[in-house]
Amino acid sequence: MIVGLLSIFGAYGLAIAMVHLSRAWFRSEHRRPIHYVLLTRNNAMHIEWYLRTLLFVSKMKARDIHVVVMDERSEDDTLAIAERLAESRPNQLEIMEWGGDAQLDEWIARYESEEVVLVRLSNTKELQHIPLYQ
Repeated sequence: MIVGLLSIFGAYGLAIAMVHLSRAWFRSEHRRPIHYVLLTRNNAMHIEWYLRTLLFVSKMKARDIHVVVMDERSEDDTLAIAERLAESRPNQLEIMEWGGDAQLDEWIARYESEEVVLVRLSNTKELQHIPLYQ
C-alpha cells in the first residue's frame, strides 16, 4: 500500500515538473518581449493612461514589454509624467527626447529581429496598436 501511494505521489510530482519545465521552455523560446515606441507631443492628459494600460495588459497576458517614450519637445507635463512612471519601472520604461528620424531608425534597427510597435499618440488610427484597442 505504501509503495502504491509513493508511486502515485511520484507520478504527480513528475507531471508537475514536466508542466513547469515545458512552460519555462515555451516562454523563453517563443515569447520575446514586444518593444513599443510611443511618439508624444503634448499628451499630458493621456500619457499616464496609455503607459499604465500597456503595463496592465502585458501583465494580464504574461508578456514582457519594453516601452520607449520619445517626446517631441512637449510644452506640457508629458515628459514629467512619463519620467515619474519610469522611475518605478526602470526595466520596462525608457524616456528619450526626440532626436529626429535618424534616432528613431537607429533604435528600431537595434531591435529588428524582435517585434517593434510604433505608435504616434497624436494619430488616432495608430492608437489601435495599443493592446486595449485590440
